Amino acid sequence: MSRSESRTFGELWISKGIRAGKLKKLAKVLKFLVVVPATIVANRYFTGSMANGLYAILNSGLPGDGLAHNITVLASTDTGADTPGSILFTGLDIDGKVITESIIPAQGSTVQGLKAFAKVTSMLQSLWGIVGGNDTIVIGFGELIGLPDYLAATSDALMVSIDTALVNAPTVTQDMTDLSKNTVLNVSGNGTKKLRVLYQV
Repeated sequence: MSRSESRTFGELWISKGIRAGKLKKLAKVLKFLVVVPATIVANRYFTGSMANGLYAILNSGLPGDGLAHNITVLASTDTGADTPGSILFTGLDIDGKVITESIIPAQGSTVQGLKAFAKVTSMLQSLWGIVGGNDTIVIGFGELIGLPDYLAATSDALMVSIDTALVNAPTVTQDMTDLSKNTVLNVSGNGTKKLRVLYQV
């Protein structure tokens, strides 16, 4: 599929002005992430009938490009309004730390997870109840790409581009306690386009 490319680093020194006759400066590290995300695959991790219990994971739970992506869950619409229950996903973030996320499927639509998983290790369905025919559940990954660092603010993502096109008002999320929630949206990625993110930490 796709592959990650090099990351380069530098330092950005931001002047904070003069107070009491002293020049104060705040050191910020400027980082530049260059990767080639895989095309999203809706059924990368599972396709089959919805059922309570563990789902067998396809492709070793890996998106295939060495990056961390959000999880997507699609449930088909059957003849009755089933109780969707929830799926508890366990896996690893881009640093190899264990993370979890619970996603509630919605019949006839795709639900996007918010955390970036580098690997999915467990998918546990619970509290699903059948009313009509059996739902088909499809689990894959989406366009959110996990950043390798914590952002203090979304504005710390200074520039996002896909190939040579700058992204106007990019979708960025940040969290200072959960690395998997620091993400950028890779819009219209096709497995060959380079995603470039310039950010400061």
